[in-house]
Amino acid sequence: MTAPANVGIGVGRVRRWIRRRQRAAAQGSDRFETVYTLVLLVAMVGYAVWAQLQSILSGQTAASAGTREGVVLAAGLGWTAALLAAAAALGPVSTSAPALQWLFTTPLDRRALLAPAGAQVVGIGLLAGLTQGLLTLTLSTAGAGAVLLAALAGGVLSVGAAVGVQAASRRPARVLSRWATVLVLAAAAVAVGSAAGLPMGAVAYTGPWGWPLVTAKHGWVAALVGAAALGVPIFIWYRLRALTLANLTDAAQSSGAATAVFVTLDPGLASRAAEDRRWRGRRLGPDRLPRLAGRFAATGQDALLLARSPVRLLLAAALATVPVLATGLPVSRWVIAGVWLLSGVAAAASSTANARRDRDDRALARLLGLTDGQLFTGRVAVPVVVCTVWCTVALLAVGAQATSGGLGTWALLGACAGPGLAAGALRSARRQQVRHDIAPIVSPTGTLPTGLFMWLFSGIDLAVLGLWPALFAIVSQHPQAALANQVLFSAGTLTAIIVTARRG
Repeated sequence: MTAPANVGIGVGRVRRWIRRRQRAAAQGSDRFETVYTLVLLVAMVGYAVWAQLQSILSGQTAASAGTREGVVLAAGLGWTAALLAAAAALGPVSTSAPALQWLFTTPLDRRALLAPAGAQVVGIGLLAGLTQGLLTLTLSTAGAGAVLLAALAGGVLSVGAAVGVQAASRRPARVLSRWATVLVLAAAAVAVGSAAGLPMGAVAYTGPWGWPLVTAKHGWVAALVGAAALGVPIFIWYRLRALTLANLTDAAQSSGAATAVFVTLDPGLASRAAEDRRWRGRRLGPDRLPRLAGRFAATGQDALLLARSPVRLLLAAALATVPVLATGLPVSRWVIAGVWLLSGVAAAASSTANARRDRDDRALARLLGLTDGQLFTGRVAVPVVVCTVWCTVALLAVGAQATSGGLGTWALLGACAGPGLAAGALRSARRQQVRHDIAPIVSPTGTLPTGLFMWLFSGIDLAVLGLWPALFAIVSQHPQAALANQVLFSAGTLTAIIVTARRG
């Protein structure tokens, strides 16, 4: 039997052949212009964000040093969890679907084909570590060199561990998602413990989320973890050949969805892809819908979905501690109120997945013989309950750090604010796709897509309108004066979104 004709063809020759035939790579000047623009954009935006963060967080605060360290530690845990969640969604080692179809089925060296993807993973780890290091520097007085070295090493080691999970597990996304959830819950526990005055410094020694803090006290830690990070590229190169086509195909699908988000400037595509990925291959138990008829069948479906999503409920509960973290920073009360609002909108998303699906597909309404407005009326109950519980717990946590107002008053204000938050969350779930036919905003730095900004703020605007008494109470620390107004605005915004949905 004769060997295939392309066995002797190297990966480098294949890449050169592809580049010669790509129009985008025909001119070296085009490539230089693209790289120059990206580097300049990252430098300008990164410096602006860091300067603003430093100006906000570098002021004086009444919080103790232990509380400030707890804030940094909880932020590091949350940032590492976000890095693992991104790795679960994107691979972490991934390639394009055409490359999988045409190149990985040939006798070419798979490790050489995946080498650029492995280098990208290391680069992402460096960027993630740099971000954590800059955040640590804004809240500590340690030497910048040692802190940044420890943070960079922590980011690289985190992505190296993610690649190891991808090479060793049949379902790496599920394993990485579980670890991300554990880290988020640990961040919430650290936030609560720091607010209560408990010493949480020992957690900093357990992983990359705390190594920059440890380096502030023990400089030799930076050299140790830096030396360990040098072996990560070698480890990734060694494990590239162990990646299976099944894992690479799953990662390629997720990467394709992420690419579509950037190309179309429509973040809604990511939420739909994440929802489909969540239920793909999942075995459901013998649960049955409650015996409810008409629009109340939608309420039973929402309750069943919530019961099948304990992880999302835990993450929503963890978000209630984010405003507590903000109270330990030298920021204004308006920043704390804004953090509370954004955390609430994010937590409420755990109960609005079916409302989003109804907007994309009207099949269920036709199946039940209902109009879209009638079906939407049945979708309101579960988000209202979830948002009411979340607002009560979150405002209790904020009220515990306030200087006035009893905890009972803060809890009552949270219960009154729940329907207003639910109205904003439901509007956010039912927003349409990004419209690119709206005239862009012309600024000195270029044109900004108006449709994307309208999409991002859709839902938050209604939440601000429905929750402004509670937001003002957080700023003024007088919850008793906002109770009556909050009841009126919560009821008004929730009624308005129901009436608008029923009118089509």
